[in-house]
Amino acid sequence: MQDPHSAARLCLQGFTELKQTLVKRYACSDFEIDFELRFALFITALIDGDTVAAERAFIEGAAQTLGWSEMYDSLLRSRIDSLPSYDLTQLRTAKERPELGLAIATASFALALADGSLSSDEQVFLTNLCDTLFGPNAPAARQAEEKARQLFDRHGPDLFSPTTSKSAPNARPPEPDDSTLEDELAKLEKLIGLEAVKEEIQKLARFLEIQKQREGHQLKTAPLSLHLVFSGNPGTGKTTVARILAKIYQKLGVLKSGHLVETDRMGLVGQYVGHTAKKTSEVIDSALDGILFIDEAYSLLSGGENDFGSEAIDTLVKRMEDDRDRLIVIVAGYPADMESFIQTNPGLRSRFSKTIHFDDYASEELEKIFEIFCKNNEYQLSEKARKKLHQVFEYELQKPKVDFGNGRYVRNLFEQVIRNQALRLSQRDGALEKKDLMLIEGDDILLPET
Repeated sequence: MQDPHSAARLCLQGFTELKQTLVKRYACSDFEIDFELRFALFITALIDGDTVAAERAFIEGAAQTLGWSEMYDSLLRSRIDSLPSYDLTQLRTAKERPELGLAIATASFALALADGSLSSDEQVFLTNLCDTLFGPNAPAARQAEEKARQLFDRHGPDLFSPTTSKSAPNARPPEPDDSTLEDELAKLEKLIGLEAVKEEIQKLARFLEIQKQREGHQLKTAPLSLHLVFSGNPGTGKTTVARILAKIYQKLGVLKSGHLVETDRMGLVGQYVGHTAKKTSEVIDSALDGILFIDEAYSLLSGGENDFGSEAIDTLVKRMEDDRDRLIVIVAGYPADMESFIQTNPGLRSRFSKTIHFDDYASEELEKIFEIFCKNNEYQLSEKARKKLHQVFEYELQKPKVDFGNGRYVRNLFEQVIRNQALRLSQRDGALEKKDLMLIEGDDILLPET
């Protein structure tokens, strides 16, 4: 196991070369790259309270490895201190350049592990960080965590488990559970909002239930394509509903295992001729007897004339026919983009005849989601904080809804609020009581500038 100072050196030993490559190839700003790394380290150290000795040692090791002078580090900190709030949208270059995002995510994981296992606050923060940099359940998040854990020889429970990540072609389905159809439908009903979606899934489940009974009495059954289009903005619960639907299909005997395999363009499209068909087939193999969920499926057509996305679509359409008794596919994404995607290929049009639309959440639903984050992470809202939270959501919903993140936006806001709370508490003298650490005050929630 490495000490924090040595771990930082090993973790960031190739960062300077990476930075030089990005500056030369993409005309990135040298200072901006260093700022984004320093910002991520600053927030990681702050997220669970005061910075401890092990975290300070890691940051000092990082500065020495990268050749930052005290004056240069002071300039970076000055830039951080001048920010109105600590928002992960500051990581602009890292989000655009996945190789930089991977380096920053790995360093953040390593810093969080420097003083022991991940706290609940650190787990929430690192999940949000990786979602911001790579998107939900990206293989890069698991790669960053694994590398960081190896530095300290600290293993599990992993935050990004290979069995739940988007990608793993060889992931094994979970063991069967003891839940019933009614249990799974009850899980659906407990979800916040999504009333129209719940109604559609209920109707589909009851239809299949009756068809099974007709089949038992040797009556004719109506043919029905179970492949679906989930249309809606990010953060509206599409993946969560797909996971429940997979279990519903299992309870009805439509699927044997009822597991969900999530993927996207990166998980399906290869880099050379012949690679894509193999890569796509491997992912489909892992989804047999369950549901294959393809997020942002329209991106398979976004690469231009010489792109391999169309090869992935052709492979998918063929396998949907060949494995029609063992595979159900759900494609998801923005409404307009998904409509265009389905219409571009006759094979897709004939197989995806049903679209379920996920509406954006209303203000009171967003507030309930925020309260769930608070409850799950042992925070409480003061009355003033509740009022300000309502104002924030009302303001956001009045704006034009371009890429509004819904539940994802709430998680980002929660992260920002608990960082603000940590900053406020760190400036107080004396010992903090449990109630202080749990309470979110109105001052921790910043109203949008109007």
